[in-house]
Amino acid sequence: MAISDDKQYEEIRTHLRYLNDKMIEAFNLFIKLATAIVGGTFFLHWKLAANDPQRTTFARGTDALLLLAAVGMTIIILNNLRAWYSYRGTLSHLFPEISHKTRFWSWLTEVLMCVMMLGVAWGFCAHNPLSTR
Repeated sequence: MAISDDKQYEEIRTHLRYLNDKMIEAFNLFIKLATAIVGGTFFLHWKLAANDPQRTTFARGTDALLLLAAVGMTIIILNNLRAWYSYRGTLSHLFPEISHKTRFWSWLTEVLMCVMMLGVAWGFCAHNPLSTR
């Protein structure tokens, strides 16, 4: 049974939209996780005494949690971006009038999201209020 070009096009377009939604969900999840981690860190900063030995343990833990969240969401976003590029190739193969070449602008947003997440994690680790550095 042959599938019409219109049906193939609609299926690929639906999948591309799904991948874009997953990238946005991963970024939103990072924002929620980062907010919870940073908020919890400030709560501990205000509740623990300045010379409490647990501050170092909590500082390392919150650093690790935020880095793990940033790296995990970056992997999800870049994997979905790779899949998007692959589907774009399939789309251009099935419909030659659609170019497979993508411009810098077509993936700039995703790369900037990843850079921002990793920058937030690095900045927080460098200036963690629980840290005794």
